[in-house]
Amino acid sequence: MLSQNIAKELNNIAGKENITTSREDLICYSYDATNQKFLPDAVVFPKSAEEISLILKLANREAFPVIPRGAGSGFSGGSLPVEGGVVVSLERMNKILKIDTDNLVAIVEPGVVTGDFQEEAENMGLFYPPDPSSLKFCTIGGNIAECAGGPRAVKYGVTKDYVLGLEVVLPTGEIINTGVQTAKGVVGYDLTKLIVGSEGTLGIVTKAVLKLLPLPEATKTMFAVFSDMRDAANTVSKIISSKIIPSTLEFMDKESIGCVAGYLPPDLSGSIEAALLIEVDGDKDLIEKEALLIRGICMENSATDVRIAGNRQEAKALWQARRAISPSMAKLKPNKINEDIVVPRSKIPDAIMGTRD
Repeated sequence: MLSQNIAKELNNIAGKENITTSREDLICYSYDATNQKFLPDAVVFPKSAEEISLILKLANREAFPVIPRGAGSGFSGGSLPVEGGVVVSLERMNKILKIDTDNLVAIVEPGVVTGDFQEEAENMGLFYPPDPSSLKFCTIGGNIAECAGGPRAVKYGVTKDYVLGLEVVLPTGEIINTGVQTAKGVVGYDLTKLIVGSEGTLGIVTKAVLKLLPLPEATKTMFAVFSDMRDAANTVSKIISSKIIPSTLEFMDKESIGCVAGYLPPDLSGSIEAALLIEVDGDKDLIEKEALLIRGICMENSATDVRIAGNRQEAKALWQARRAISPSMAKLKPNKINEDIVVPRSKIPDAIMGTRD
């Protein structure tokens, strides 16, 4: 429990209205997606890097834990106050400070919701590829802490590939700036890459410079179903060896499909052993050809049906099914453990079948 002196200092730093110690509020910040719960002693909602700096200097002087938190959607426990202390919630630092359409960069605060940022960039004809399943509520700061990826990682990579620079408050309270705001930056140690994926252990990100891409002209979304898992695994290999790199290539097994059957068209929710959710993007004429080629590969490898979404609504429905898998499986098995594995593209079929052996 925090002393009255510490509570008073926190009030002075962030303002009394931006700190809570009520049990009802503390419970809301005691857990993440792992479903483990540890009650903090207080939650502070800072509005600037300077306030966070003062909080960390106070923590060093008074020896209490500080736990940075975004939306609490992570599966690695990074935002859990395991030993109590003060949760520093970044949800109020949620401004998109700048989107530079000339230089294809953006500057954002850590509390910006990833999906909102993607939408804002797309409204300006730009593209931010990282798309974790929780993009509707996860934040850029949390994505940076976890080096989040998402289905588009097949073609576009993960969060670290789009972070050019950072403003970070170190554990000592010192505020530093890393990286660049340009495409090229070759001098010095790459502290930016060191911090991305460090899960808040090296500092608290208070600002990020992000790389953007031109928005792809068009997208095609396909859903292929199979009565044999091996056929689906072989199809993955054939698509990759055809020199087509889909923007996404998602494998769903029978159990996953069963959990989200309500999101799929009725005639696709029956006896299916495996399915592939495939998306290609880019030049409109090119992706039409790629979609037809991928459909042919699927059929040659015994797909029982291949649907190509005819419009954005149909594509959105298929993606709703994919993004609902994790929470739906949690309802089925509340104690499930999520694990990410990374393998070379050529080994994806072996990895798929290996999970079943």
